[in-house]
Amino acid sequence: MQNNSMQKSTKNNIRFRKINASYLEKIKNWRNLDSIKKFNYQYTLLNMKNQYQWYSSLTTSDDKKMFVVLKNLKPIGICGLIHIDQKNRNADVAIILGEQSLHGKGIGSIILKKLVNYGFNTLKLHRIGADIFEFNKISINLFERLSFKKEVTMRQSLWRDHKWWDIYTYSLINE
Repeated sequence: MQNNSMQKSTKNNIRFRKINASYLEKIKNWRNLDSIKKFNYQYTLLNMKNQYQWYSSLTTSDDKKMFVVLKNLKPIGICGLIHIDQKNRNADVAIILGEQSLHGKGIGSIILKKLVNYGFNTLKLHRIGADIFEFNKISINLFERLSFKKEVTMRQSLWRDHKWWDIYTYSLINE
């Protein structure tokens, strides 16, 4: 019974907050972790100059909405909707759970559900997509579990670890 109670508590304590400059160093450190970097298109090490440029783009562009993910008010990751196309009402999802100790605890599911809810109900999107690398089995399982459908396979589009990998495009339609 205690385990169910803890899971409920975790779900209730996940919040999104608008990114401000005070989070940039932590975000840079998360994104530079090998265990995170390998699952992102950006594969080079980031520095604070990169982070400030990215942060500046958040305030000057309408094509992305990014958030810090908080658990019990402590930053644990970042997430958002990117490539937002208001005319066609679609966007792509981005999630980085930076705190490694929280992986495998269902928090990714909570974050993705909240992003989908925000995209469909607040931004009034019709379609939310995600590109997932072939070797990212955890993300593939997460997106499929939450009813995202595999649409496209971009064959051998990614070079990692001295090997070519496919990239899968998944989507969820607001019906």
